[in-house]
Amino acid sequence: MKIKRFFAMLISAVMMISMISFLPFEGKSGANKSGILGGIEALANQSLNITPLTAYAATTSNLRRPVSSEQPMLIVHIDTWNYADPAKIIDLIPEDILPYVVFNISLSINWDSTNNKWLMVQDGYQTAKSWLKTCSDKGVWTMIQPSSGGQCHFPDYSANYDFENTLFAEFFRDYPSFIGYNYSEQFWGFQSEDFPVTPLQRYQHFAGLLKLCNKYGGYLNISWCANQWSSPLNPIAMLKKCTEWREACSLYSENYILEEKYTQGSFIEDVESEVLGAYLSGNCGNFGVRYDETGWTDRSADDKPLSSKNQYRVSTGLPIVLERMAFNGATIIDGPELIWADDFKEVGGVKDSEGYNVRSWAMHDQYQNDFLDVFRKVISGTIKIPTRQEVIDRTKVVVIQDNTTGDDHNKYSTYATLFEGLYRMPGDGNLKDNTNLYKSTGRYPTIPTVYALNDELAKSFDVQLRQSQLSSRWTTIAAKQNEFNKLFPSEYSGNCYAGRYENTWVTYNPNKIGTAAGGYLALKYNTCKQMEVTYSEYASGLINEYSDHINIYLNNYDEDNKTTLKTNTFKFYGCTSNPTFTYKDRGVNQAKSIVSGSLSSDGTYTLTVQHNGPLDLTVNCSGAETNRLKNYSTATVTKPASASFYTGTRQYEGEFFDTKNVEGNVANGCSSGITGYWGQGFMKFGTKSTAAVKDTVTTTKAGSFDWTLRYAVTSDINCVDLYVNGTKVKTLSLSKGASLSDWKTIKQSISLNKGDNKVEVKATATLASTLYLDNFVVSGDFGDATVTAPTTPTVPTMGNTVTLNDGWYCIKNVNAQKYLQVAKNIGQAAQNVELGTGSGAIGQKWYLKNVGNGYVTLKSALGEFMVDVANGEDKDGTNIQIYNAYSNNAQKFSIKAPSTAGAYAIATMASNQTKVLDDYNFETAEGTKVCQWTYGGKNNQLWTFEETKYSNTIIGDVNDDDKVNSLDYALLKSYLLGNPTNINTENADLNSDGKINALDFANLKVFILGKVA
Repeated sequence: MKIKRFFAMLISAVMMISMISFLPFEGKSGANKSGILGGIEALANQSLNITPLTAYAATTSNLRRPVSSEQPMLIVHIDTWNYADPAKIIDLIPEDILPYVVFNISLSINWDSTNNKWLMVQDGYQTAKSWLKTCSDKGVWTMIQPSSGGQCHFPDYSANYDFENTLFAEFFRDYPSFIGYNYSEQFWGFQSEDFPVTPLQRYQHFAGLLKLCNKYGGYLNISWCANQWSSPLNPIAMLKKCTEWREACSLYSENYILEEKYTQGSFIEDVESEVLGAYLSGNCGNFGVRYDETGWTDRSADDKPLSSKNQYRVSTGLPIVLERMAFNGATIIDGPELIWADDFKEVGGVKDSEGYNVRSWAMHDQYQNDFLDVFRKVISGTIKIPTRQEVIDRTKVVVIQDNTTGDDHNKYSTYATLFEGLYRMPGDGNLKDNTNLYKSTGRYPTIPTVYALNDELAKSFDVQLRQSQLSSRWTTIAAKQNEFNKLFPSEYSGNCYAGRYENTWVTYNPNKIGTAAGGYLALKYNTCKQMEVTYSEYASGLINEYSDHINIYLNNYDEDNKTTLKTNTFKFYGCTSNPTFTYKDRGVNQAKSIVSGSLSSDGTYTLTVQHNGPLDLTVNCSGAETNRLKNYSTATVTKPASASFYTGTRQYEGEFFDTKNVEGNVANGCSSGITGYWGQGFMKFGTKSTAAVKDTVTTTKAGSFDWTLRYAVTSDINCVDLYVNGTKVKTLSLSKGASLSDWKTIKQSISLNKGDNKVEVKATATLASTLYLDNFVVSGDFGDATVTAPTTPTVPTMGNTVTLNDGWYCIKNVNAQKYLQVAKNIGQAAQNVELGTGSGAIGQKWYLKNVGNGYVTLKSALGEFMVDVANGEDKDGTNIQIYNAYSNNAQKFSIKAPSTAGAYAIATMASNQTKVLDDYNFETAEGTKVCQWTYGGKNNQLWTFEETKYSNTIIGDVNDDDKVNSLDYALLKSYLLGNPTNINTENADLNSDGKINALDFANLKVFILGKVA
């Protein structure tokens, strides 16, 4: 068994021991009972108040770093299990992802109950403060994780305690990039001898902390997982039991984040249901997923859980993330864990150009190819996160946990058989025996279970069920299935998971034993008849349908078999022409994919994909099916603003120094016998005359600064020099202490340049005794400039407004080299505008007319329709369409001339000329969406205007009066009846077949009737 899996099992065992070793718990009655049963019984006997909440808005909405479907969050761990250098972990994150990242300073729990001491982080407060200074210096958003379970590095306070006088407020006050606290796995480790806090006390603490987070615009992030003993601690239980917490959630839900966590291999769907329920009911403002190898269970051939984890890969978490984000509205990806095994690793043996030994870290390939890559799909808009209202509308059903009697599971957990016969895997069990995180079908949305429906939005569920009535409502599993089948008609067949929201499908293979899974998808937007998928192990697919093409994001990365390609196939039935495809490998160190396609005589196109890792695939395909859906929403994702500039002290820990000839580095000092150091470890400088250490101090402003070294030595030392930027500043006089745990400080004024500064401490002779270095701190005026990460790049100017002559143009996108066209060449209100290859079609002709004040309108040759910003919205991603010609603000544009000669930006009046027509996501495929987006100066927002040689043709304008109406209908009817009539024959040929006949008359009739309607 691999070492990482051994550690995972070991951690799980430690948690289990902690959970079954509660000490006496004193409830309000004052009675004491010992052991886990006594503790939980006492908690269960607290007086309950399950009156539905009255929802109140938060007292402020001053979030430092807003989280929403438009500003999703990726939580990246700076983990003490990794002995991580915060600065170097931050530097690993790709620039395109960094603005969305919140770094989690994870003070992981590792407690020796026998010797009553920490084994990983000796002083959580000092370590957190040190690392937070580094994150603040880097200008990145940060939170702190002080707890796993009941064990915590920080104290607990009562709900009415003045948190302003605690470290919790200190971090908010002193660090502008700090956004809150991450309490992990709040289901174990309470009421022990060393950590006597009870679950009720922890949630009373949470109530006060949530109020503080609201004051400072931050978050309290709680992750929940469950086992057979934890039901009286679950999210619903704590709302029922803890009045202070219930009130805090009603007041400050915006500041509360709840996460599904996968540390336990049980209660899988119970956890999902309660977490989603907390979000949809209005108890928390956002929810997320924290995937964890520890809760993974291998499966046997008959779908029973195994104790091994040989089937685990990081990509096994992608189905969870895809479903939660695309369907359930999750806005946060946290992890995955285990951090040191699957996210970051320290790589040794690195020397810089000056001969210093440098500690360095790297990202695991599986982290980059799985979770970072899927997050890229979120911020690119490929995965559209639905709003809370959209999720409620799709979900339809909610269960209100109103039970007040029976055992703890009956009072606090989900209904025992709620998921059986719906999406629970067939061989799996319920509650504690529900160990498989996959679902058998995507037909049914996740069923949320809630404490109460807290606002009008929550009360808009179509079907509101009370858990106390379910046993009589569903006397059999079949009865429940019948009810859900009526609510959710089948949209696919097969043994894979497939679910749909609008034009997006989430699909995956739910089998863990290596067998294939597949299904037939009933296409809703594409005009082919249906699509078949066949997936090998670890395969997930995000499928986006469009009328004439289908985009597929595939991922099956297998870090244990990196070079082995696995086959997934797609079949498209009912193609009327030979489809084409393009694909692109997305991963790092990824084996090259092989993709091939073939068309059979019956119009079935088969695409075979051999790959190992993330891949983008576009299939240009269409058929003869009609009555397809056309409307779908698109994602609008914006970069969060950067944190305010940090003006406080910078701290540089000794264990992260670059070194030459030192005695050694202590990455974790807990077992060293040394106490009182501030970070996770310290540096043993030693006694050698050639010893030296180095670090880099960065400032946006040059000047004089105070440099303070924290050290320990048992002899007076006068042979160590301080250098800055290669120049000696001073020989340091280091006074001896009583022991190597007796830390002293020495301060020296230094001059720093703007930018990076090299700071070195060098021995000039053999030291009388070993020297230990804890850190050095630099204070002074670092400036007030905007930090470099993450920032919004300088936006180039659009240029001045230019005047083009009135007339007919074909408008070509510079990036895609395709033309602005009306979808399907059909002139009707709300028809999409898209990009297409130049064909001379009427739908690619636009009449530009100057209408004053520097604005123009763009009228389609298909009739009285103008290019239109949908609903006149001033939002990134707003769809561009044609609509009835009203010449209102949504239909007026300003032509701008940036530096690119001959190419123009088309600014929208609806956005006050801040946004322009945009080739969405830089795509080049046929039918690429055109939207409105903030100007960025890229080629996807630039257009050329080509004068067309075509005449002023208005299809349907039979009498040539520039209008299409009933007069044209009457004139064409008269012409077809043989009456001598003067008509515009080009305009009368509605179907462009060179003939004027009854088909044209029928088309005109349909058009005019539709216009009237």
